[in-house]
Amino acid sequence: MKKIISSLLAIFMILTVATVAVAAVDYDQPIERGTYGVSEYRIPALYTLENGAVISLADMRYDHGADSPNNIEILAAVSPNGYTDWKYTVLNHFDDYADGVTATASASFIDSAVVQSSTGRIFVISDAQPAGCGYSKCERGSGFITVDGKPHMLLTTGNSTDEMSSFDYYIGDFTNGYAPVLKVADNSVTEYSVDAELNLYKNGAPMTMKQRGSEGVVVHQNVFYADAALKCFCTTYLWMRYSDDNGATWSSPVILTGQVKTDNEYFLGICPGRGIVTTLDDGTERIIFTVYDNGNIGWNAVENVSTIYSDDNGVTWKRGAETIPAMGVGKTSESQIVDLGGGTLRMFARNSSNYIAYADSTDYGVSWGDFIADENLNAMGNCMCSFINTSKTIGGKKVILGSFASNPASRADGVIKVGLVNANKTIDWVSTYKLTQGSFFAYSCMTELADGNFGILYEDEASHIEYLVFSVDENGNISEVNGNDPVTETVEKELTVWEKIVKFFNDLIFKIQKFLGFI
Repeated sequence: MKKIISSLLAIFMILTVATVAVAAVDYDQPIERGTYGVSEYRIPALYTLENGAVISLADMRYDHGADSPNNIEILAAVSPNGYTDWKYTVLNHFDDYADGVTATASASFIDSAVVQSSTGRIFVISDAQPAGCGYSKCERGSGFITVDGKPHMLLTTGNSTDEMSSFDYYIGDFTNGYAPVLKVADNSVTEYSVDAELNLYKNGAPMTMKQRGSEGVVVHQNVFYADAALKCFCTTYLWMRYSDDNGATWSSPVILTGQVKTDNEYFLGICPGRGIVTTLDDGTERIIFTVYDNGNIGWNAVENVSTIYSDDNGVTWKRGAETIPAMGVGKTSESQIVDLGGGTLRMFARNSSNYIAYADSTDYGVSWGDFIADENLNAMGNCMCSFINTSKTIGGKKVILGSFASNPASRADGVIKVGLVNANKTIDWVSTYKLTQGSFFAYSCMTELADGNFGILYEDEASHIEYLVFSVDENGNISEVNGNDPVTETVEKELTVWEKIVKFFNDLIFKIQKFLGFI
């Protein structure tokens, strides 16, 4: 009898389907063309904060799409929920050239990565480039000198910024937002000083200069500018800011390069996207970002990825061991890390093969094994990829997501992959969502929103960033959330007579199932 009732109820439930509410989800684009008058945006970063807000970051490239050296700034946008009401901050900005002027002699910012520690502090690291410097222009050296055990930024009064031995000055310790400029030879104080943004002063008065590319505009001199009286070394600087109020306000910059770059290296830059936070065996929280360099033989050397990490909430930083690419991978550069559990971290990296490559760490990101090409992840290897942990599980297995250009021949055919982490740390890629089949796809970054949906920022055409919200169901299938509906709400509607009858029987079925012990 029980089986008969169960069968009848199952048939009835299949035949009677009713919707009593219609859910409509609306979301806005955080990085629109035209924001701040900028038509060309690149290099997305995306992260969900502890309070449910979402921060996105991108390069403001004005009317060009070129890398540094050029006129580039960093835009931050924060939404309270990852859907709407994005609030903007130009996080990193140089004034040596007027906004919108394309100029390879400009100081610039490029590439950003973001993470939040358990204290609520948000960290953003970008590459800061002095005037005319960029990836292929970096000189060998850190641009820092060690005085009393601490790194200090070197400065020169000359026009040549490519030889550290010619730098006769350095920036001293900061007090109340200002630091003196001292002589390397005898540590004596000069008439110069800098503020926390590295703007220059002489005898306490601001030093100014004409802004290039504008008429009659005067700006504060900065040690990153070509026309400044004192200039920094020509290399890439890891420029960190932090926020303790969910991105409403930001700290003065902290330059990490002197702590983590050797004097034998040329370029050392941040891997754009996201950092990761993990917990050591003794309970210490570790913040990790990935960085990459081009060795000590020049800009055209093979690139290798490593990490920088902090165990004291971003006060001090150390450099991890440089990775060694395996045969067939060729190089590693822009990378992202996921936590596979059990003390294993996995780094997925841009490389020279036709697949995404990965390497594992069992010492919390200090050192890494050999890189292996994952033949289940066909890709344009020479392009940034995004991989993130999620809170989801399927069949008791952790779910991770990956997004990348899946066309080995070009930056095209963007996909999102759903992976299940096995007990032996292998990953089963159970589904593939084709995002931009037959069309352009380059850099991307994903995040899990507070409501369990996911956001992805991705380059869907040259110098244009698109935002998409999607969901992952219990089988690992991906569906796009409709961003064109007018409101985010549940809309109640008047039921028809038939819908009222269906609702009555659905309620009755529930009560019978509960009475029979089925639920």
